[in-house]
Amino acid sequence: MLYAAGAILIKLAISRGANTWAVTFFSNLAMGLIFLPLIFFRHETWHPAAIVWAVAAGGLFFAGQIGTFRSLAAGDVSIATPALASKVVFVALLSLALPAYQPDADLWLAVGLTMGGVILLHRGPRHARSHPLATLSWALFAALSFAATDILVQVWAPKLGFTLFMPVMFGTVALLSFPLILPHVPRGHRAGAARGAWAWGTAGIILLAVQATGMNGSIGWFGNATGANVVYSSRGLWSLMLLALFARRLGVGESKLGPGTFALRLLGSVLILAAVVLVMF
Repeated sequence: MLYAAGAILIKLAISRGANTWAVTFFSNLAMGLIFLPLIFFRHETWHPAAIVWAVAAGGLFFAGQIGTFRSLAAGDVSIATPALASKVVFVALLSLALPAYQPDADLWLAVGLTMGGVILLHRGPRHARSHPLATLSWALFAALSFAATDILVQVWAPKLGFTLFMPVMFGTVALLSFPLILPHVPRGHRAGAARGAWAWGTAGIILLAVQATGMNGSIGWFGNATGANVVYSSRGLWSLMLLALFARRLGVGESKLGPGTFALRLLGSVLILAAVVLVMF
């Protein structure tokens, strides 16, 4: 639910003038700062060569962040958030490369359900600011990037040490943001024009940073990427529930959609969630 609420607040901030690149930059910086103190409490034994994989995980997470915020900027939360829930299916597919992973027939059924869910998310009427193909493309790119991140965290965090892996990983995310994102952040009067939107943006950034901390922390600590994603995958349904309650009041794009489109997106979210359940059980 934290992710769903955070995504809606971020979308609201962007729709009211907050720059997407600025939101991405400050979100990445916040996560880097959250994990930084762990480095002072390192007590595990660790493998120095594995630090390369922590940097690689940071690069993949950075790519996922770009995809997430571009998806939210391109279209509707009710498309982006359910599509991002497909990450757990990507985790299962990428886990095929792990020697100890034994897939079964349910995985391929889950892939089919995910594809069906993504198709339904793309269907139905749209409002003027909705770009479902771009939204889905960015969201699926983000889901794949985050899935690859989870695999690296699961395999290498125990070897490097949790309290070193996480600061290096999210430090990489923050450091990459300076040369690659900061130049796109508007300054001067263009930045000031959107100050009213930043109350929503700041709240959304905090919620997304908290959920990222819990999600990646649990994977790094317990070493189970697929299991950690099961509750997380329900964010698509949470987003639709929150939008049904607050879309009109907040003035986001989904307030202009009819019940038929919402029903299609709800069904798509349910199919993706069913795919997650198949992967898990």
